[in-house]
Amino acid sequence: MTHASGASPEKTLSQAIKERRATPSFLPDAVPENDLKKILEAGLSAPSAYNLQPWRFLVVRNAEQRARLRQAAMKQPKVEEAPVVVVACADLEGWRNGDLDEIIRLAQQHGYGDEARYASMRKNIAGFFGSTPGTAAGLAPDFAVWANRQTMIAFTTMMWMAEVLGYDTAPMEGFYEDQIKATLGIPSQVRVVALLAIGHRKGEDKRFAGRFAMQHTVFAENWGTRFL
Repeated sequence: MTHASGASPEKTLSQAIKERRATPSFLPDAVPENDLKKILEAGLSAPSAYNLQPWRFLVVRNAEQRARLRQAAMKQPKVEEAPVVVVACADLEGWRNGDLDEIIRLAQQHGYGDEARYASMRKNIAGFFGSTPGTAAGLAPDFAVWANRQTMIAFTTMMWMAEVLGYDTAPMEGFYEDQIKATLGIPSQVRVVALLAIGHRKGEDKRFAGRFAMQHTVFAENWGTRFL
């Protein structure tokens, strides 16, 4: 099986997980539109609690815009080198500003639920996320933290799809959010979560730096009880 550009067979997910490294430097070769669309669609298909999908993704391909973005991303060269940089964001007000209506419309279109369920969704979501964190019997979460988590699920799904298609990636959390927002015209209610550079690496890949053993990081039933 080949990916959309027809260049090479897709990797298995297991292979991609084993081989992935954060790419330090990129070639300028463009990512074909079909492949990029497939990567983005993978992220948009990621799981989302309440199906709220608070994520927003800004795709930066223009060379001049990437050069400006580099300045806001602590001058990391790979931001300017990579042919594609996806800026992952979380819209903290989307659910208030039409997203919830659209979610219910989509649910109706796909035959998911009924009017009683839709009414319950509206009530529960407004009660859960419309309250001040720590209230509502201690259940209301910090929505900014929640939306960040949701966005990172989609972000990571995009990264794995890119790797499966044979691309190299570099997830980045080093940036000045205010500068990113000013550079890209991102609204005030939107948080910048992470950047994902996508392309083909220049030079050798990073060496494997090692990972903690399962005995060090995985517990069973109670903290500190070894899983294996």
